[in-house]
Amino acid sequence: MTVKPSFDLKKILNSLVIVIGVLLIAAAVGLIISQADFSKKQSAQSVVKAMEAIIPARKRALPEPHYGGNMPNAEIGGENFVGLLEVELYNCLLPVGATWQESDISRFPLSYSGNIYNRDFVVGGSSQTGQFDFVDEIEIGTPVKFIDLYGREFCYEVSMVNHVDSINSIQSNDDDLTFFAQSKSTSKYVIIRCRLSSV
Repeated sequence: MTVKPSFDLKKILNSLVIVIGVLLIAAAVGLIISQADFSKKQSAQSVVKAMEAIIPARKRALPEPHYGGNMPNAEIGGENFVGLLEVELYNCLLPVGATWQESDISRFPLSYSGNIYNRDFVVGGSSQTGQFDFVDEIEIGTPVKFIDLYGREFCYEVSMVNHVDSINSIQSNDDDLTFFAQSKSTSKYVIIRCRLSSV
């Protein structure tokens, strides 16, 4: 008399193959996502290098309306950029795109409204790693710089940090430079408002 085993080896092997297949697919998806994030960071870094190659030596300046109603821009890789935003305390040096498109802020910050020379410039970005990932911890008094394509370096200090529900609340006529990103910990936007420092 033959005793059948209480388990089906073939079913167990099939289940194991399915589980391994699912794990391999998940690992491949994770790798693709991490490579995409890396390529985004590389993209911003390559734009910074290209901009630094064409921007003259930096010189401290104050933004003035007579510099022009439109900020000069340079085309790099088929996209236009107006300058560099620097927050040295967080090792942040990023290109600023010339045209607002919310779906593009995961790659690099973009001009949202205003003009650096008219002292009402607003820049939007992302809080992902490698961009404005410090927005939840930045403090009043933190130095911020914007460098235009002529090498003019405009220096600011953070004067206020706000949290708002919508980017419609970002506009302000009292701030010389503003930049924002969505908080990592909440659904609110963190608004970094800056005032000019003396030259």
